[in-house]
Order: sequence, then structure tokens, then C-alpha cells
Amino acid sequence: MIHPTAIIEDGAIIGQNVSVGPFSYIGKNVTLEENVKVYAHVIIDGYTSIGTNTSIFPNAIIGMPPQDIKFKDEITYVLIGKDCIIRENVTIHSGTKQSKSVTKIGNNCFLMVDSHVAHDCEIGDNVILINQATLAGHTTVGDYAIIGGLSALHQHVRIGKHAFIAGMTGVEQDILPYGLGKGILRRCYLTGVNITGLKRRNFSKESIFLIQKVYKLIFDGPSSEIVDRARSLSIEYKDISEINDLIQFILEKPNRHICHPNDKSIIK
Repeated sequence: MIHPTAIIEDGAIIGQNVSVGPFSYIGKNVTLEENVKVYAHVIIDGYTSIGTNTSIFPNAIIGMPPQDIKFKDEITYVLIGKDCIIRENVTIHSGTKQSKSVTKIGNNCFLMVDSHVAHDCEIGDNVILINQATLAGHTTVGDYAIIGGLSALHQHVRIGKHAFIAGMTGVEQDILPYGLGKGILRRCYLTGVNITGLKRRNFSKESIFLIQKVYKLIFDGPSSEIVDRARSLSIEYKDISEINDLIQFILEKPNRHICHPNDKSIIK
């Protein structure tokens, strides 16, 4: 299962049924759990752990130091969950001591060709990064979110769960859970709720309607009062998990800027 031209440094932990293709390199502090498949010309270095059944395609580079001038060769980490697919030329950098020291990717994620995950990013489960999607440092992406091809996330941006970012979009502000963001050749704006995605994940019509209703209430008034409206809505909908997730996204970081619709009437 290990090609004779592959290099696996002493100290690396290799689980059962792992395969490593021609000319790939596995560093001494790397852990590959059971059934990991590493194709040709892959580099995995640093303090990196790859979960069960994950596949890593040619020329991917994982665990290299962060592109951060403050980094001084500290020990930091990359943690990748199980059942992920990491396609050709993907780059994933380790964390920094100035943050949480770890770049983390959840389970069942699909990182397509040329996508980039910078230092200290945190990606949830079932996330898709389409070709050449790029995440700057400290960004977070919630479960089931999809980041379109050639899109770029500014550092510290948060993408809520089940959100969708259209291709070629530059995201400078946080995207609410269930939101649909778009911004080809302009700043990203909210076009409404990701109805198609929610239907595909078997959200009920009632749940989708309620999410739409709360979206309208959140943006119905001055931007400066969004947090106040969210606090009020959190009391009214405290027992509804989907709405609670949406409201808590706002309240957990009330000083963050939320991406707005360019026309409130299009929220649907």
C-alpha cells in the first residue's frame, strides 16, 4: 500500500489500510488514520492528523507553516476529520499561536481543485469548497455551507451553516446561517434564504417559511438595531432550533458586521 518512492519519516503514525502513492511525503509528526488514501506527489507535514477514509489527491499540500509574518516556528496543528475528499492542488496551512493554534476541518467535507484553507480556519461538517475557493486566516464556515468557485473570504469572516456563496464572490462581512450571498464584480450582498439548499436537505416547508419570516424581521429596520431585534426574537423563538441557530449567530459576536441585502424587498 506504500509506493517505494514515497517518503514516510520516522515517527509518523500510519493506520491500517493506508495507501501512499508515488513521490508523496509524510512528515514525522503526521497521523494518518485507517483507510486514508494519499495519491501521488502529496506533501503532508507539520503536526497534522487526517481522519479515517479521507482521500487526498495529487499535489495537495497540507500542514505547511501559515502565511503569517508573526509565525516563529511554533508548534501548531492541522486537524482533518473523516470521510473528506481533498482534491488536486489544495493547500491547508497550520494554525498560529496568536489564535487557537489549529486549523480544523470537519467530517465529510469536499475541497475541490485549488481551494485554499489558511491558518486558524475552522470548517464544520459537510462543507464544500468549489474550485479555487479561498479562505483567509481565522475564517469559520458552518456545517453544510457551500463556497462557490473563485470566491474569497476575508480574514475573520463567518459563514453560517447551510449558507451558499455564489461563484466569484468576495466576502468581507459575515453571512447569516441559511443565507445566499452573491457579489460578482461588486461587494457581497444577501439575496435571500438558500431555499434550494434547504429543500435538498429535507427542511420542511414550515421551517423554510419561518426562516424567511425571521430574515425579514431581522432586516426590518435600521442596521444599528439588528442586535436588539435579534435579542427580542431570541425570546420569541427560543424553542425552535433553526431560528435559535440564526439568532445566536448574531448575538455571539454582536460587534461583527453582517452582510445585508442590497434591497430589503428581495428577501424571500
